[in-house]
Amino acid sequence: MLGQTARNSALLSMAALASRLLGWVRLVVLVAAFGADGRLDPYLAAFKVPDIVYQLIAAGPLSSVLVPLVVRLRNENDEPRARRIMSAVFLVFGLLAIVIAAAALLFAGVLADLLAPGIGADQRDEVAHLSQLLAPSSLGLGIVAVASVWSASRERFFASSIGPLLYNLSVILFTIVGAKSLGTSAAALGTVVGALLFALIAVLDAWIGGLRFSRPGLGDALLRRSLVDMLPRIGGLLAVQVVLAGLVALASTLGPGSITAWSFALSLVQLPLAMVAGSIGTALLPVAARVVSVEGPAGLRRVARTSLGASVWMLVPVAVIGAALAMHPVELVLGISATSPVGGFLFSGLWLLLLSLPIQGTTSVATRLCYGAGDTRGPVLSGLVGSLLIAVSAAPLVGTLGFPGLAAAVLFGEAVETLLLLVRLRRHLRGSLLGEYASMFASSLLCGVVALASALLATVALERATGAGAPTLRAASDACAAAVGLLVYLVVSARFKAPGSEVPIGALRRAVGLRR
Repeated sequence: MLGQTARNSALLSMAALASRLLGWVRLVVLVAAFGADGRLDPYLAAFKVPDIVYQLIAAGPLSSVLVPLVVRLRNENDEPRARRIMSAVFLVFGLLAIVIAAAALLFAGVLADLLAPGIGADQRDEVAHLSQLLAPSSLGLGIVAVASVWSASRERFFASSIGPLLYNLSVILFTIVGAKSLGTSAAALGTVVGALLFALIAVLDAWIGGLRFSRPGLGDALLRRSLVDMLPRIGGLLAVQVVLAGLVALASTLGPGSITAWSFALSLVQLPLAMVAGSIGTALLPVAARVVSVEGPAGLRRVARTSLGASVWMLVPVAVIGAALAMHPVELVLGISATSPVGGFLFSGLWLLLLSLPIQGTTSVATRLCYGAGDTRGPVLSGLVGSLLIAVSAAPLVGTLGFPGLAAAVLFGEAVETLLLLVRLRRHLRGSLLGEYASMFASSLLCGVVALASALLATVALERATGAGAPTLRAASDACAAAVGLLVYLVVSARFKAPGSEVPIGALRRAVGLRR
């Protein structure tokens, strides 16, 4: 069971890596087409609406409530009922996505004022226009979210793997071809086409996995109960997304390029987060649901210890080494100078977001563990508290720190949310995991400090050897030093058997043909 989870996690990790790398290409293309002076701000502000739709549906009620439900019905050999329920879910959430898309079309001006109050009048009109162009993508991403429920319950992750690649590729191609003639509208059209392609792939994957549409079971008692269970989660996620949209609005008051910088910072951090915690969490949910039903708390505790430990162990070195050495490689790859409006904002806050990676990863994995145990209330309440703290602290922190205050607010809120989730897991594990988690974190952090020291020493040595004055040479030097640090991290962790490292290091040994 854990072996299957590891294989699925590995598949999703590779897919996430490919998708995020293509996402980097998308960022490079967008910067090359529209510059690093703030011209991308309207597009990225308008994109918040379809992004909110996707997050509300995909990251929340459907995966948390319906995946365990469909898995249970499958184990009970009641496939027809599962299909009726899924048909009803398609109907309900499809109509919801249509309503949201229609609202984006009708109230684009109001949305522009809410999403980016700090930008100029000309860009405000552009936000409104782009919101209307992007409206159909809400429907496409909503379909993706619903279809993915069935696929995840069958532990099928083809659409989850290939869909984001097509999505990013569509934005890239439309931007390259149409940027000069259509401006940012080209990127918006690419987003819509990519979302619809993603939806097509998701539906086909679910169909191959056995989903057949039948008469919607709108009166099914399980569905009604599931929809009721979803409501608190929807409300909680809506609050989270409102806060995140508020951060974009707050960023818009800092000057041209601030929205682009904040969006890019989040995208860059999402690469390791999606590869590690996102992949573990996606593969973990159906497994955790099965383990709870078969083995109870003892089985869930074993899964929790392995998944949380692996997430922390893999994200700590990325956080500490990335915070110290990411600037020059990112500057080179994205083509954004630290002296440009976007670069000035980006590099002032990126390091703090990188340091938050292990905490964000823990939040993601712990949330999925709660879902697998049938607990949606805990993540909702924890997310609400975390979001409230972000909302309360963001304005004062931005007023004091400027752009880095956005990252500081996120770090503060995520830390409290993580603590609450770990406390919540106590009831499902029949005992606290805080002590073990603290040991995992401390040991990984200690290994990370050793790795960082090695990376910094390597940086000094390489600079002396090469004279690393040119930007390209400096970026290459920092990248090589980071690789040295990661290698040291692996060696030290393996030597001292750092908690949480066993499964990933074991998988790495097998991948390269080594035995313990």
